[in-house]
Amino acid sequence: MRYRLFDAIFLAGLATAFVSAPLASAQAPTAGAVSAVSRPLPERTYRVAKEIKIQGTIQSIEQSSSGELRGMHAQIVTAQGTVNAHLGVSPNVNAKTLDLSTGDAVEITGMMAKEGGSSVLLARILTTPDRIFILRSEQGVPILGVVSRGNFIPAKATMKGGN
Repeated sequence: MRYRLFDAIFLAGLATAFVSAPLASAQAPTAGAVSAVSRPLPERTYRVAKEIKIQGTIQSIEQSSSGELRGMHAQIVTAQGTVNAHLGVSPNVNAKTLDLSTGDAVEITGMMAKEGGSSVLLARILTTPDRIFILRSEQGVPILGVVSRGNFIPAKATMKGGN
């Protein structure tokens, strides 16, 4: 009996905490207080519903080691202008492993985001005339390996023979 009373009190307290937590976070912060609510939220929350598809040719491919979006970037010339596409951060995502060079025709599916005041396309799917590469999950998380033509190539692949 004593345990049932304790369980009931515990559950009532837990329910009260769940109900009051959203109310407490919704209250306005006092003057001079620093609040996480007042900071702008990042615009990189990936949503498949916001994806766009671009077609164009590669103007340049470069590895960026500075800024918030480090990794492989490709400048894609489209009919609407040049788009900075972030291809990923894996060591396996580079011009050589993706078999990309300037002047190649590509189609990229991804979501536009703001980084440091500039727009960037977070590439999820890269399509060339003979290959399709999956670069991000549907949640926008860069994939550590590259998926091409149904084959998964791990970021640190080693080739072994005889097995």
